[in-house]
Amino acid sequence: MDTFIDKLAQKRNAQEIIRANMTAEAVKVGELENQMRSYDELLQEIRQVNLKTAENATQVQDALKECIAKLEDVQENMRVRAEQAEAEQDTEEKESLAQLMEFLEEKFKQSDEFLHKENVKVYRNVQAAVVEELNKQTQELHEGKEENKGSKALLPISIMILLAVIADIVIQLFSVTIM
Repeated sequence: MDTFIDKLAQKRNAQEIIRANMTAEAVKVGELENQMRSYDELLQEIRQVNLKTAENATQVQDALKECIAKLEDVQENMRVRAEQAEAEQDTEEKESLAQLMEFLEEKFKQSDEFLHKENVKVYRNVQAAVVEELNKQTQELHEGKEENKGSKALLPISIMILLAVIADIVIQLFSVTIM
């Protein structure tokens, strides 16, 4: 009879350990889900900033196109005047027009450089966040692996989730930078 009671007590302890392990795994999964939600929020914020940057770039380009159109009109008028004006006046007007064109070209270059720098900053920030979080999660997985050697199913699932999140971030970054 004592042997039966001992076996019953061992079974009960094993079930309690299994329940505790399952509870701990559920908590970790919940934490990972919360991290994924926070990453999604950060990505949405990055997308909004990128969209605003793109809108600003479009507005600047539109304004510069208008300026170029006006300059072309001015240039046409100057050409008509140049035929009528003296050679000295003609050269002064052409020089100022050339300076104005150089100025606008420089502004175009600055605008393009600014957009490129901002896109690179966003990409690097996201890349750094992903790498940092990958290291943290890898460390947590290694620690969890040592703690839960009996639970081998959590590690591949966690790795697949992590790879899916990283792939999604990379795809979204490429799609945003292509726009």
